[in-house]
Amino acid sequence: MTKKGKNKKVKLEKYRSEEQIEIIRFIRILIVVIILIIGIYLFTRLFVTKDLLNNSTNESEINEGSINYNVTNIGSLLNKPENEYYVMIYNTENLRSVYYSGLLTNYERNEDALKVYFADLNKELNKKFYDSENASKEFINISDFKVGDLTLIKIKNGKVDRILTNEEEISIELKYDSKEDTES
Repeated sequence: MTKKGKNKKVKLEKYRSEEQIEIIRFIRILIVVIILIIGIYLFTRLFVTKDLLNNSTNESEINEGSINYNVTNIGSLLNKPENEYYVMIYNTENLRSVYYSGLLTNYERNEDALKVYFADLNKELNKKFYDSENASKEFINISDFKVGDLTLIKIKNGKVDRILTNEEEISIELKYDSKEDTES
């Protein structure tokens, strides 16, 4: 009987329905696809970006975007929503730019201050309007308009009302009225 038992193989057939066979086949395919995706991911991290084994923390700094509504281009200085406002034009790389910025800040502290826009001559869109030798004293059209190192333009009802190029005249025009501080 022991010899017969060795020769005789008893097979227990597993009875599975077609649905069970299809489910098992689907699970096998799903496992193969998951392994492929993980393999591609690891391959990419190891050989393409080379950052899987690199433990240095090289995190990119993300800066939140913001829009400065006080900055304008010279080409669009007449297209502002206010009826009356100033446009101050100077180069921010100029040594006197800190003084000009302080002058604007002080002027904006006035209760009756008009809106002041700023145009930087250092920006590429404004460079074509810069000509310190032939700065315009009158405004005829924007294409022929030229400004010097410092210019203050007062716009009234969509038209140029006044152009100031002298630093003293500009500081008088944009004076800070300190009487508001003494009333408090």
